[in-house]
Amino acid sequence: MMNCNRNRQIVKRRIYSFQMDGESRAEAICRAFQQYTLVDWSLYNKVSFQIVSSVEHPLLMGELIQLMSIGQSFTDSAQVELTQRIQVGDEQRLLLIILAYKTENVAKH
Repeated sequence: MMNCNRNRQIVKRRIYSFQMDGESRAEAICRAFQQYTLVDWSLYNKVSFQIVSSVEHPLLMGELIQLMSIGQSFTDSAQVELTQRIQVGDEQRLLLIILAYKTENVAKH
């Protein structure tokens, strides 16, 4: 069992909220996730979301709810970790960091 981590695969994506006209920060991240990540997220059974915002422009509840819709791209059985980091300053953009792991200790079909 020493080599159990050998088959693990990890995908990391960093998505900033570059907003188009009339778009909220969360909508910008969701759009970028749909258009640009190009990953079959259903293959990953463990996922970590980190949301980074600034003290001057904190994450709002409505934004959090919108960002969590990204979780629908993963399987219902995926393990999820959600963390928030608040940085000093007045950065207006949100950053979503996604780390997805595929572990091979799941039953083979």
